Amino acid sequence: MLWGMSDVKRTPVKVAIAASPASPASSDNPASPARSASPASSDNPAKPASLASSARPATAAPVVRVRRPRREAVRRRLLDAALQVFAERGFAGASLDEVAAAAGLTKGAIYSNFESKDDLFFAMMSDQVSTSIEAIRGVLIGTAGDARKEQARYEIGRLLTEAFTQQREWELVLLDFWRRAVADEEVRPQFLAHRRALRAAIADSVEQVLGRSPDIGGLSIDEVVTVVLALFNGLAIEQYVDPDLVSDDLFGRVLAMLGR
Repeated sequence: MLWGMSDVKRTPVKVAIAASPASPASSDNPASPARSASPASSDNPAKPASLASSARPATAAPVVRVRRPRREAVRRRLLDAALQVFAERGFAGASLDEVAAAAGLTKGAIYSNFESKDDLFFAMMSDQVSTSIEAIRGVLIGTAGDARKEQARYEIGRLLTEAFTQQREWELVLLDFWRRAVADEEVRPQFLAHRRALRAAIADSVEQVLGRSPDIGGLSIDEVVTVVLALFNGLAIEQYVDPDLVSDDLFGRVLAMLGR
């Protein structure tokens, strides 16, 4: 039988009754209520009042409130996770479910911050480039009095070389999406719009420090930005394949030549 009840011997009820006989009800000895209300005896002493009054009721466990991460923190986690997943799986092969899992968040967190996987990529592009722009701007401001001198260009080249060296995963993701944009006419306009906005942002930062028509080898600011971006991506590709080919000062030496 269930739970092995066939092996259990039942104890007759009369044994339990014999152990604690109950007095028959009468007008002098009416039926007693529950045993807990019976008078105290040596076999069933009543608890002292002092002990009964000192017993404390059980208290509920304190409620632990978990703070939801701020929107900026959630966005940061998603961008970092997306970079990791896109670099490992490729943009086409990666899913938003994988990005959410890598960030330790739900898929809903992605859609509350980004409209689509493409939108997530373009946010990554702006995020990655903004760091380099601020670094360049810092160099230009620090050398505002003689920003056209070679030393400033060497320093900018060093910073950009350091950037693409440290941003290897991002550059691989960018190249992967670039190939998609070149092959897909529906994706290309959006990619082109973001690249143009990026070049404009860099040009504005340079112009704020150097003015609209600085003397940079006879090139306009827009042309310089185009050349610098081309050097950045081209040198990065060569370095990833052959690290010894691109020296730390090569970028800076090329930039210095623009002002001669």
